[in-house]
Amino acid sequence: MSMSTLGAALTTWDEFRELPDGRDGTHYELHDGEVVEVPPPKPNHVYIQSLLVRWLTAGAEGRGWAAQEFPYRPATNLQFWHADVAYVPNEDWQEMRGQEYPVYAPPLIVEVLSPSNRPEEIQRQRIAAFSGGTCEFWVVDPDSRAIEVSLPGRPSQIYGAGETVPVAVLPGVAFRVAGLFEN
Repeated sequence: MSMSTLGAALTTWDEFRELPDGRDGTHYELHDGEVVEVPPPKPNHVYIQSLLVRWLTAGAEGRGWAAQEFPYRPATNLQFWHADVAYVPNEDWQEMRGQEYPVYAPPLIVEVLSPSNRPEEIQRQRIAAFSGGTCEFWVVDPDSRAIEVSLPGRPSQIYGAGETVPVAVLPGVAFRVAGLFEN
């Protein structure tokens, strides 16, 4: 995901809501008051997202479901992000059926790295998500074929191709890392 900053002045939530829709598949995010334009994901990125959505939804066994390119607002002002994949419990989906974005951060957020992602961008999103109530944050690295899993207050753990990732927000559910990268 390559991002470019549109302006240096802080943008409020109300100002952000007035922005026009992105062009050519791009969308805007609000990172600590900075408007950021995010281009559409590449095909392999979408493929990995789709697998994760399918696996998480199946693993939830009716308790909730996952969504791709999930927009969320972890704070009342200066924050609006899109998770590559988010797991959301059923009761939370019910509260989000309106036309406005509630202040909410999904329990599980998954980001799939793109060549242009910078570690500080991912860390910025992880902090915003955890500050908003996210319980688990994954970073999928297609190049190293690994998943970094972060839980608040604990060191991150990296799972490689021969390992299985437990899903903290779905006790008893785990996925083979290699399954994301098999053809």
